Amino acid sequence: MNTGGPPDAAGLDGKTWPTVRKEALAFAAEDPADAVAHLEALFARPEWEPRFFAVCAVGPLAATDPAALRALRAFAASEPDWQINEGLAFAFDDYCAGVGYEQALPEIRSWLGSEHANQRRTVSEGLRRWTDARRPYFHHHPDEAVALLATLRGDDSPYVQKSVGNAMRDIWKAHPDLVLEAVRAWVGEEPGSRGRRTIARLALKAAVIDDPELEALWRPPR
Repeated sequence: MNTGGPPDAAGLDGKTWPTVRKEALAFAAEDPADAVAHLEALFARPEWEPRFFAVCAVGPLAATDPAALRALRAFAASEPDWQINEGLAFAFDDYCAGVGYEQALPEIRSWLGSEHANQRRTVSEGLRRWTDARRPYFHHHPDEAVALLATLRGDDSPYVQKSVGNAMRDIWKAHPDLVLEAVRAWVGEEPGSRGRRTIARLALKAAVIDDPELEALWRPPR
């Protein structure tokens, strides 16, 4: 086990996303002593690079370290920086991959029900593409992926709505009937909901090319 200190924040300055993420994953793989404390210190920095490093490293650690999972929850609770939010999406997926996607279902459901929009979006965005073969449980159970995303169908955050719509469009590519049925039902429940219509428009962005009548799902009701 590496007992050295955290990476130097200044040494991360100016590095690209892929480079910072690669270094973060290497740091996590070493399972260093006091890793969570090191990452919390980096997350408290004002620069985006050390903060991005912190969230990318804490994801895989969270699969085996409850303190790291608590840190991941805290990092994701309320984060205004879009770059860090992309890192959080990576981190949550790394956590789920580490424990196994089926085993991660309780945590996934907990985050989807969070009072924090940032945590909800971290899940919907982090597990894209939900039904890709890299996520075998959802690959073989696409209905479960749609059911989980359905918990956000009435979300009042445009940030979350956009992520859900895009995630559903990803699933549509392999399971068009499943997605179309779900989206019709979501809008049908509350036709006056602008958020649901936003999700429908994004989810069926490609489908409408072949079936223009689908636009009726996101037109405002008269």
